[in-house]
Amino acid sequence: MKTINRFFCGLLFCLLLIFNPASYAFASGQDILLIHSYHDKHRWTQFLNEGFNNAFQNDENVRLFHEYLDAKRAPSAEFKDVFLSYVKNKYSTGNLNAILVSDDAALALIRESRADFFPDIPVVYLGINKVDQSLIDTPNMTGVFENRDIGRSIKDIKKMTGIDEIIVISDKSISGRSNLSKIKSIENDPDTPKTIHIVDDLKDDQIPSFFENVDPKTPILLIGQLISSKYKSALLNWNDGSKEISSWVKNPIFTIAITTLNHGATGAYELSGVKHAQVAAMLVKRVLNGETTASIKPITIAQSEWIFNWEKINNSYIDEKALPKNSLFINKEASFYQQYKAFVLIVSSAFLVSLIIIIMLLEINRRGKQTRKILADNELRYKDFSQAGASIFWEMDSQQNISYISGNTFELFHMEPEEMQGIKVSDIYQQEFVLEFPESHFLRLVQKQQPLDNLIFKIKQTSDSLKVILINGIAVYNNKGMYKGYRGIVKEITQEHQLSEDLAYQATYDSLTKLINRNSFNIHLEHVVNTYSTTNQQSYLCFLDLDRFKVVNDTAGHFVGDTLLANIAKIIQTNISSKDTLARLGGDEFGLILTNQSQKMAQEICENIIDQVCDYQFFWNKRYFNVGLSIGMVPVNDQFTATELLSRADLSCYKAKDAGRSRVFIADSNNSDLYKEELQMGYIANISQVIEKNQFYLVKQVIKPLSPLSTKEHVEVLIRYKDSSGNQISPALFIPAAEKYGVIGLIDEWVVKNVFEQYDTYFPNGNTLVSINLSGMTLSNDLLRNKIKRLVLSSPINTDNICFEITETAAISQLSEVLSFIIEMKALGIKFALDDFGSGAASFVYLKNLPVDFLKIDGSLIKNIVEEKTGRAIVESIHTIAKVMNMKTIAEFVENQEIEDILNDIGIDYVQGYHIAKPVTC
Repeated sequence: MKTINRFFCGLLFCLLLIFNPASYAFASGQDILLIHSYHDKHRWTQFLNEGFNNAFQNDENVRLFHEYLDAKRAPSAEFKDVFLSYVKNKYSTGNLNAILVSDDAALALIRESRADFFPDIPVVYLGINKVDQSLIDTPNMTGVFENRDIGRSIKDIKKMTGIDEIIVISDKSISGRSNLSKIKSIENDPDTPKTIHIVDDLKDDQIPSFFENVDPKTPILLIGQLISSKYKSALLNWNDGSKEISSWVKNPIFTIAITTLNHGATGAYELSGVKHAQVAAMLVKRVLNGETTASIKPITIAQSEWIFNWEKINNSYIDEKALPKNSLFINKEASFYQQYKAFVLIVSSAFLVSLIIIIMLLEINRRGKQTRKILADNELRYKDFSQAGASIFWEMDSQQNISYISGNTFELFHMEPEEMQGIKVSDIYQQEFVLEFPESHFLRLVQKQQPLDNLIFKIKQTSDSLKVILINGIAVYNNKGMYKGYRGIVKEITQEHQLSEDLAYQATYDSLTKLINRNSFNIHLEHVVNTYSTTNQQSYLCFLDLDRFKVVNDTAGHFVGDTLLANIAKIIQTNISSKDTLARLGGDEFGLILTNQSQKMAQEICENIIDQVCDYQFFWNKRYFNVGLSIGMVPVNDQFTATELLSRADLSCYKAKDAGRSRVFIADSNNSDLYKEELQMGYIANISQVIEKNQFYLVKQVIKPLSPLSTKEHVEVLIRYKDSSGNQISPALFIPAAEKYGVIGLIDEWVVKNVFEQYDTYFPNGNTLVSINLSGMTLSNDLLRNKIKRLVLSSPINTDNICFEITETAAISQLSEVLSFIIEMKALGIKFALDDFGSGAASFVYLKNLPVDFLKIDGSLIKNIVEEKTGRAIVESIHTIAKVMNMKTIAEFVENQEIEDILNDIGIDYVQGYHIAKPVTC
């Protein structure tokens, strides 16, 4: 090996003499130096070169210069030093725009010599096996990690083979060690084979003895290269290694190189070198277009795909259905259609033309017969029409005598068609079994020869049920325009008529309780409001909501719940008069209008209803249930619309529930609490519209360091809101409302998206740490967390400049979700702050489980720190624990210099408050 190394060193020195670096010059344009870890005949290197050439083939002003470290054949430090010196001298006088480095060996060499190896030229790396945070943080570098998902391939192999054991063959190269570390990370995963045999540096002559006692069904995964026993322990290439193993064993062999599929391997979890290079080339193009490497995030996950040898799969015990979705195949026989596509198309076309000709001949013949039979079939068609379209088809002459009738007349009139011909129409509808015939309307239309449109009458014969009949007809004229009479249909529509009446009932009444429904109640309430000024009657609107009713539905079922609701409706009805109006508004909610009552009497009626409902015990299947009732009551007047009154009554009912349930809450027009509730509901009624109209905006407040911790500016962004009239709405109003009514997540999403999209505008220095508040609802919502993750992944902003603030109470109430979210985001570079710390009783218990970067001490502990010694002691203890856990502390509510001085004495890291800086618009 030393002889080989000396040979290569000498060769490089000769090259240095031939290529005088002082005379080496670059043409105008953009030049890229590619430094490969392996030699130019290496398959992986060839794939990379193909990808680079494809990516830059249309860029005429870009030149690629390739250099090969050849680390697999000449790995010595002496050779690396010579190679590095050679490259530095060769390109020192040029004008390189970027350096591409493939695989770990070349990257390690360049990193070690970065200080004097073109330090100002951006470096893009690829083919790097292990995701390394220190590499990601290296200035003036970005790139693509090879990061093959070896763990995924092992779990896939277990799933497709059904075998809970696997043999993994590796080597002690950098790639081999990296791949083995990925296997260790999945050892406790339930989808991982129970037994994994790791074989390092297997020689080709050891294969027979090693596999002698191995079950032929046990799968083999080749993630490293075999060692040749003949050529001084050189590594066999992937194809030879795969061929060598398959010649001795029948076990299914899986690799990470597609070329092995034609050399004995069953499947390969392939990372395409061509595609890998093309991805890296895209990053280089961004560098050439003027982007800095700091703004180009490294790509840490490589996309591999399963490719199988179809012949091997067919001859193995592996079921094709067990293979991963979207798998690709080689050596799969083409179908008959694929082999003889042109022949099939010609034969199909000829057959289709013949078929069309036959159809045309049949159609010509059919039309000929149809024409000959058309006159004979007319009468039959009329009969079929009369039977299909109506019960009876009729005609009458100009004297209103029935001239023709067909169909089932006996069922309606107890006469056959023959008996009815020649009878006047009036002789039929004037019989005693015909009810409610519109005689005058019928005669008026006939006299004017106007259409008979949907004339309805009823028939009630002895022992028969009531039937509803529909008549339609039009006037008929001869070819000279003379009036001949009428022609039309008679049809029974009993079912349709009943359905129409049922629908009309359902539109007005609730089918369960037989009370009027919400729509009818709203109409009646509008009438009461509109006539308030003229009736001089004081009425009260009541909103009734059952307490504990959900327990009945959940434990006994909806059928029992429906029965209980109907009984409760009857109890309420027995306590009101006929002049009052009761309705079921939906679910377990009722509406009640007490007419012409004083407030005292209305309250007594409601309290009596509550007492009777609470005392009522509903027995069902040896169990009894009881529920309560809360009522919100508001006086009816013309100061509010019907909709506004119902909303106030609903809010009053919530007040009754908040006050302890099973009581009446009476709200007058001056009730400030109710007014505040209405304001809050109004602010969050249509968050989407508020966002669309740009009524939200952001402000930023400085978070000041008390010692020179960092040169980076630190701010917190806060949301502000102006209503449609331009009035500033306090966050103390709309934020609690948004949390209460479940729309705070939409606000959080808007803030995060706005900061990410406008970061460069808001913070033009590009190096500001921005704290963004996230609510507990956002942290507990999978959909919102995934949206935030996508925003982080798709944004070009350096994640080191983003900090999410979460409150202590939200973190504790959603501990598992919050912890998972923090870990996932911190892996992407996001920082976290725990807000309002110290406000909860269990702060220190949970702190050790939350890997946050900052502790924001609750303002209630800070604002009185001058007067309260205990407050100072608590702040000092929090700061001490934070330091032990390597966290920075931030004090809120710093309102004066005296507070700041005390915090400085304690050693607090950052301060925030109106004394430091007031919020300003971003």
